[in-house]
Amino acid sequence: MRKYLGLAVVTSALVAGTGACGTKSSGGSPIRNDGGGGRGSNGSGGSGAGLIFGGGPNIDPGNPGGGGKPADVDPGNPNITHPTCGAGECTDFPEAAIMGEGVPANVATLFGEAANFDAGSLCVLEPQLSANGKPGAMLPANWVRPRFRVAAPAGIDVLEIRIHSPMEKNDLVAYTKYTATGGVAPSWYLPKEIWAGVAAVPPAVNPASGAGLANNAAGQPLTVTIRGINSAAPGKPVGIQGDFNIAPVVATGSMVFWTVNSGNVTPDSSKLLGFAVGDEGVANALTLPQVKWAGEIGEDGATLRGFYDMPKLAGFVDGQVRCIGCHSTVPDGSGVLFGDDWPWSLAGAALNTGAVPTSIASGAQAIMKTPWWGQLSMSKGHWKDGDHIIISSYGTTFMSGAKRSIPWNKLPSYAGTDGATSDDKIKWHALAWINADYTATVPLTIGPDNDYGSPNLEGRNAAVKAAEGTGWGLIATGDTGVSAVSPNLSHDGNSIVYVTTDYSPDGHPDATAKTADIKVVPYNNHAGGTAVPLAGASSSTLLEYYPSFSPDDKLIAFTQAPSAPDGPYYNRLGKVMVIPPVGGTATELAANDPGTCGGDNLTTGIINSWPKWSPDAFSVGGKTYYFLVFSSGRKYGDEFSRQFNLPINPLSSFKGLPQSSQLYLAAVVRDDTTGDITSYPAVYIWNQNRTPGADGTTSAGLQYSNLTPAWDPIELPPLMIPEVPSDVIPK
Repeated sequence: MRKYLGLAVVTSALVAGTGACGTKSSGGSPIRNDGGGGRGSNGSGGSGAGLIFGGGPNIDPGNPGGGGKPADVDPGNPNITHPTCGAGECTDFPEAAIMGEGVPANVATLFGEAANFDAGSLCVLEPQLSANGKPGAMLPANWVRPRFRVAAPAGIDVLEIRIHSPMEKNDLVAYTKYTATGGVAPSWYLPKEIWAGVAAVPPAVNPASGAGLANNAAGQPLTVTIRGINSAAPGKPVGIQGDFNIAPVVATGSMVFWTVNSGNVTPDSSKLLGFAVGDEGVANALTLPQVKWAGEIGEDGATLRGFYDMPKLAGFVDGQVRCIGCHSTVPDGSGVLFGDDWPWSLAGAALNTGAVPTSIASGAQAIMKTPWWGQLSMSKGHWKDGDHIIISSYGTTFMSGAKRSIPWNKLPSYAGTDGATSDDKIKWHALAWINADYTATVPLTIGPDNDYGSPNLEGRNAAVKAAEGTGWGLIATGDTGVSAVSPNLSHDGNSIVYVTTDYSPDGHPDATAKTADIKVVPYNNHAGGTAVPLAGASSSTLLEYYPSFSPDDKLIAFTQAPSAPDGPYYNRLGKVMVIPPVGGTATELAANDPGTCGGDNLTTGIINSWPKWSPDAFSVGGKTYYFLVFSSGRKYGDEFSRQFNLPINPLSSFKGLPQSSQLYLAAVVRDDTTGDITSYPAVYIWNQNRTPGADGTTSAGLQYSNLTPAWDPIELPPLMIPEVPSDVIPK
């Protein structure tokens, strides 16, 4: 969603009216700032004092005093939690209340007994709590510590936050001042030494805390009671009570996402940001000035892209990459591949440095520089010696009906329905593959006077045509009269899930497309076969798009929306769904619905979209725990960011909602016997806009729209980000 823009903001359509971007992306996984242990790049645990969630020889997973964890749990698995204390014996919660700055010394007396409150006028923004028989949000055990945000009536100036866990000897009780500023509620962050344990927060504050609340209380609901009073005229407190959950497993990897703050294409208007699980902020993962990939060629193959720009884009030279779009992680961790701006060629870069990925051979790089590619996907199932395959879609048919016969060609003329003649556009794509090991020479150097009528142009077209069948090729699906786009290759490498649509000029379902359905086709050594509609995700009356295989290939996440008023691109009424890869009844995630006090209008829509799974799923007690990230335009506002409207290009066909989006986490639990799905409300990822301050000791917020997330085992640079204080009042 964001790179779209091929030009800039959430959707090229939104701002620049050109193509879109976004599929799998990249992620990372080393631990930093938390002691000796760590997560390896494959998501496995390390060892040492910093290993918060690892098992040890003294841990009995079946010990009832340890939370009653099932006996089939491997106590040495660092991805599964194991309590370090018995039920009612853990001391992660301090005995004394936590007193915020400015709270009256007699505040406990003002509130009275814990059950003393009238319900109905407080509402919890974060985390979403259980209500009306529905569970509260679920966090991975190593996730960034939870924060609490409350919408309170006028006059309330002090809150009491009380958390109960059956594992803890004490309830946690904290008092904090409540001062809403500009309609934005203040935040109270659970202290890190309580959440993650003192091993992660040197120097030790509480030596008895063991591995922290997140580890010791995992697998059971935590009951939250929040009360509010006016300390100057205390009466009976108002309050609310509900549960949230900590999963008995961790999340692995790192998240990399596309972010944009302007509709103008500049060297710093968009970038990739990233963070590893547990980081309290984000850092640049890849910026346009870092990208070393160069020599992007115009659609006719005779000039460098940008030669005809009038005026020239400030800060760019001809042939330079302009958009880090549709990014997908190279499975060996060597970087990301992505879609560039018009004419939608592909490019690649190593995170942090921008170097051309060493895993993409020179011949493959040349093929990627041909125009009219779409979103791309790679899989560890086909990323090994002699078998490095990129799956994408290749523009085959123009709006005029003309077939694309050579790689680089001047666009034919096209007379639209209004009678006006313009350059033609790609209408349909076909699934395609690129052999990343292809080394044959393709002449790419543009002559000093450009290459119109030059042997250079003929030579590069001939070389790419000659590579068909060895360096690249189309994947058979049996589809006719439609476009095949947005492929996602299963992790075992056996299947491709993709979208058929009626219009895809930019390599993804267009904002004006009228149809979008999901199909599955065998990979079959990149020969394909006869695709079949994914039952439950191929309705003729709905739009289904942006499919993604879960890490174990047992589920597919996708976006579903009605066909009006928007098309299958930044659709205001989109919902995130999951379904088995054999089809069936799709499950709508609870995460689609925002909290009741956020002020969202569900009739207007909140633009849920772009689900991407975490790189691993872990089974505990007959259930498999998954996490996914998605973007949403629901209302938000905190000390780091505010929602804003993206600029709309008046020439664009995009007519959807303009509000910016943010990223949200969702937990999905699958019963290993029945296949039944339980899902949980969304968790706002509060660290996504927090960056280190200039002096290294402060932090700053970003005003960006965050889109097209990806979550993978790829290494990011160390983040040195100051810890957030417990009480944060909006500025």
